[in-house]
Amino acid sequence: MKKQYLLLIILFLMGTFSYAQDRVIEGTVVSASDGLPLIGATVVKKGSTSGATTDLDGKFKIELSKPEVLVVSFIGFAQKEIAVNPDQTGDLTIRLEEDITKLNEVVVSGLASSVKRSNLGNAVATVSSEELTGMTNQPTMDNALYGKVTGINITSSSGAPGGGVAMRLRGVTSITGNNQPLFIIDGVYVSNAEIPSGLRNASGANSGNEENASNRIADLAPSDIENIEILKGPSAAAIYGSRANAGVVIITTKRGKRGETRVNLTQDVGFSTIQRKVGIGQRDWTPALVAEVFGPDEVARYNAALNGRGLIDYEEEIYGETGLITDTKISATGGSEDTKFYVGASLRDEEGIIKNTGYTRASVRANIDHELTDRIKFTTSSNFVNSTTQRGFTGNENEGGLSYGYNMAFTRPWANLYPDEFGNYPDNPNAAGNMLLVRDRALNDEVINRFIQGASIDINLYETDQSFLKFKWNGGFDSYNLETYVYVPEYHQAQGVQNGFIGVGKNSIFNTNNQGFLVWDNYLSGGSIQLTSQVGYTYITFDRDLVYNQATQLIPGQTTLGQSGTQELGQTLQNVKEFGFFAQQEMNYEDKIIATLGVRADKSTLNADQNQFYYFPKASVALNLANFNFWNLDLFNQFKLRTAYGETGSSATFGSLYTSFQAVNIGGSPGVSVGGLRGSQDLIPETASEFETGIDVTLLDNKLSFTATYYNRNIYDLILQRALQPSTGFNLEVTNLADLQNQGLELALNASPVQNENFVWTSTTNFWFNRSEITRLDVPPFAPAGSGFGLGLGTAFIEEGQPVTQLKGTIDGEVVTVGDAEPDFQTSFLNSFTIFKNFDFSFLIHVKEGGNNLNLTTFLTDLAGLTGDLDDPSGIERTSNPNTDRFIEDASYMRLREIALYYRLPESAVDVFNGAVNKIKIGASGRNLWTVTSYTGYDPEVSAKGGTGLSTGLDVNPFPSTKQVYFHLALEF
Repeated sequence: MKKQYLLLIILFLMGTFSYAQDRVIEGTVVSASDGLPLIGATVVKKGSTSGATTDLDGKFKIELSKPEVLVVSFIGFAQKEIAVNPDQTGDLTIRLEEDITKLNEVVVSGLASSVKRSNLGNAVATVSSEELTGMTNQPTMDNALYGKVTGINITSSSGAPGGGVAMRLRGVTSITGNNQPLFIIDGVYVSNAEIPSGLRNASGANSGNEENASNRIADLAPSDIENIEILKGPSAAAIYGSRANAGVVIITTKRGKRGETRVNLTQDVGFSTIQRKVGIGQRDWTPALVAEVFGPDEVARYNAALNGRGLIDYEEEIYGETGLITDTKISATGGSEDTKFYVGASLRDEEGIIKNTGYTRASVRANIDHELTDRIKFTTSSNFVNSTTQRGFTGNENEGGLSYGYNMAFTRPWANLYPDEFGNYPDNPNAAGNMLLVRDRALNDEVINRFIQGASIDINLYETDQSFLKFKWNGGFDSYNLETYVYVPEYHQAQGVQNGFIGVGKNSIFNTNNQGFLVWDNYLSGGSIQLTSQVGYTYITFDRDLVYNQATQLIPGQTTLGQSGTQELGQTLQNVKEFGFFAQQEMNYEDKIIATLGVRADKSTLNADQNQFYYFPKASVALNLANFNFWNLDLFNQFKLRTAYGETGSSATFGSLYTSFQAVNIGGSPGVSVGGLRGSQDLIPETASEFETGIDVTLLDNKLSFTATYYNRNIYDLILQRALQPSTGFNLEVTNLADLQNQGLELALNASPVQNENFVWTSTTNFWFNRSEITRLDVPPFAPAGSGFGLGLGTAFIEEGQPVTQLKGTIDGEVVTVGDAEPDFQTSFLNSFTIFKNFDFSFLIHVKEGGNNLNLTTFLTDLAGLTGDLDDPSGIERTSNPNTDRFIEDASYMRLREIALYYRLPESAVDVFNGAVNKIKIGASGRNLWTVTSYTGYDPEVSAKGGTGLSTGLDVNPFPSTKQVYFHLALEF
């Protein structure tokens, strides 16, 4: 018996020893749809940090000492778990299905960590490269987001090529400060500034925010983008601290993939035309009507025109061009086990719908990933952009003689403004300027050279099956030189005193940021609890050097500053430094309960006490009920409840802390005196706190998903100016004087109703709205500077208990609310179809219901008697109304944002190139081809006051928006 017991013990020990020895298991990860290998897929033992990555053939090797469950994941595919054991033999092939619902998409949860979407405690919107640019050609990144994400309101401040777009996430977040989100590209904090050209100084007839400058995110080529993540509120963006009050947009550009080098070449050719005309001057003119409107003396001029050139449609003359658009893109990607690369170049050349306007952007990018050792990874991202823009002269100008639309509003169609046989342009008898002379001879140009450099390094400091410690550093700089040039000839009729104008801007921007993190992943209780801890710091600098030169009294025919009689030079220097540190703890219990707790602390030279830290906490929890043992509803793949809270900040604008000075000249001696604005030494940052809660549901084998999010955001200590008693010696002081609340609802429904070999249909429906209210105001109600044109014509108006987007005016002498620029709601409907594997058809419809515009374009043509509907009942009713509400219009619309049809040539057709070409795709698409609206202006999406402040809903002679048609050819080599 003893020998038998001894034999059993030996056999048991041998079995134990056999399992104690690691065995190498080999396998392959492929796509279930076409069987192609997935390069770079991740294979991890469940409940541990130990794993492998697939190679160029989709193969992997992993060591096992006992039976394990392998978790296999790859971007764009549904995660899969498979049980294996060390004694397994034969080929292990793992097939991954496409992730239609994005449940396993990895998104940012901190500055150095990420989490699956199915485990998020916040509503984080993501847009892939295919969603961004896969349907049609996109001129800029922000233009491409229209209607694709809930909670975003996008408004164009100019239809000119080269940008001019304002993006707001979950409503207005500041009255006088920044309302644009923070943009981060590959870890680099980048500028989205609008820098005016000084055009206003040519006539002194408008303000800087009315110059319709382009916004600098337009420099990023959309074709370079791999993915965009949008943190819409403080509950998600708190970890970004004092730069995140208006949200954060995180952009990841394309990177290399292991494998042989692939080259992609795309050629797009398009045409751009005005979306709609408003019919300036197109009344049914007769001699009797001319006499009635303009008097009997004008009839002779009218008759002379009829007997000569005829009536002229100046709207068609100015805005009637068909702009040619060409966009050429080439990229190469590939790599080995240690090094991956992506290089790309693009050239976009876009003509405007106005002669001598246009935009050219040349972009070159190189992204490199290199594994120095098994534990050290290094990446770089380099992007150089050169762009040239001819923006023309549009917008409000108060009789300055330069704006096409402003002068067109008063020009009668029988006035002949064309040059004579010697090239001399006549003065405009009806307005301050001849639009044709300005179009043909004046210049409003900008040239930018920009370099964005990012880098990161990841070091694995310590690793076991149950824990993982790494250090990560990333940073970079954003540097650009923006040169602007404005020229108005001395013979322009409104330049009688100045004798011409030249304005030259030399603007230099240099921003840097660097961040360091420690991240520790640890598994407890046999892998059922995962803890992710991270701590780190952030250091940011912003430097601006804005030099502006202007000259008048030009020597005839000369176009340089030196050839002038009067010159003026101005320079603005700004330097900002910010430092912050943060800590965040995440806990995941078997993908059932996921909780996050974190805090960010920032200090800034923009604050009154530059060494005081301001703290921004965050917390979130998500419950994946469908993962609990008690859940027995097989209909649901996911049923998640989530809630989150967070705080962010926004510091004062540069110079708010200091008393202003003004230049003086006494007896020929230059000096300075105290200005009228007193700095505040008690100024603190504007702070936003947000509570967010929601539900995420996925069912029917991931064919249908629904997301609902409610948020309540409160912004405290808004920075305003208040009047001071004359005894102080100052007129105004900048300090914290108001609070603001935004509440809203965001809904999204994603469906894949049909999926078979010959027909695939996916659909997304989005719905969202926002409501705002001024909850505290420690000064009398007021109209913010630069947000309107006075109560007589209408303006944004700040008043406690009212929306921050309300529009005030006068009716029968009383100041009343006449409208609200905030939409009642927005919704979008996106559908994509793949037919017989080779045809792709898709379209996006966007609806905005409600929201008012102040249409002062019509007001000007009414004054001139040239509005096309003045003979109709609606026009007669409008002009007989003396009150502000006659200019308020409903800006609702339904728009076909994008539509496209593509055909992928079958392999048999591609084979005629003898292997030189792998894939060929051809297609046609359109942007903004169809709009249904009762709004009578050029476009219900309008902002005459630029992209900052409370500018939405003001319409004064914009550069009209366009509709575009494209033809596409894409080749892969």
